[in-house]
Amino acid sequence: AYFLFRLPDLTPLMDTLVNLNLAFNNLFFFPVEVLNLKTLQVLVLRNNPIREIPNDISRLKTLKKFIISFNLLSELPDGLFLLDHLQHLDIAYNDITFIHNDIKKLRQLKILNIEGNQLSALPSGLLDLPLKHLRIDNNFIHPLLWNEQNQNQPQKLTHLAALCFSRNNLRERYADISEDIKKILDDCTACDCCGGPRYGQGLCLVQVYSDAFRFGRLPFYFLACSSSCRRDF
Repeated sequence: AYFLFRLPDLTPLMDTLVNLNLAFNNLFFFPVEVLNLKTLQVLVLRNNPIREIPNDISRLKTLKKFIISFNLLSELPDGLFLLDHLQHLDIAYNDITFIHNDIKKLRQLKILNIEGNQLSALPSGLLDLPLKHLRIDNNFIHPLLWNEQNQNQPQKLTHLAALCFSRNNLRERYADISEDIKKILDDCTACDCCGGPRYGQGLCLVQVYSDAFRFGRLPFYFLACSSSCRRDF
């Protein structure tokens, strides 16, 4: 709460600092200097005008508690989901509309605060986590909006062709594949419904769970690899 625009030199603390509280300042950008703190376990950045978390946050290997509420975030980087020891994540009161299902990689996460954002459904990856405390108030999670979350754009023919190629194990038949085709075939993630490869965004569907995390009815979104998979699920 000193309304700092930039940080002082943290180099002398690189190997020793464990807890860093930078709340209530004027940091317009994520202070990349903190990424060099090898022993950091607690990082508090609440009430700053930060718009983006760098993907290199994955370098904070020892981080256990990360608070960046009351900022201007619109999305979360993939690197955040690589913090193996993270137990407490607070991203409340930002402008986040979507949380990737890779959040399920945070196997140690016990406390999650996502209230005050623009979420209309929760990522199904949360169902795989050992959460003890979850805060979701003041989002757009309402039954009237679930159908809107189910609206999908047509899948690209390239993605459907790659899915067909992979499902039928055609790599075994065609040994001579060009590098650009290999790049397309390797660029896939796991389908939330069947566990197979998913190319592109896929198709979203919302399933409602009762009594998940001691709440009433909560919507969770799943990303399917194809319309047939979505229908079967």
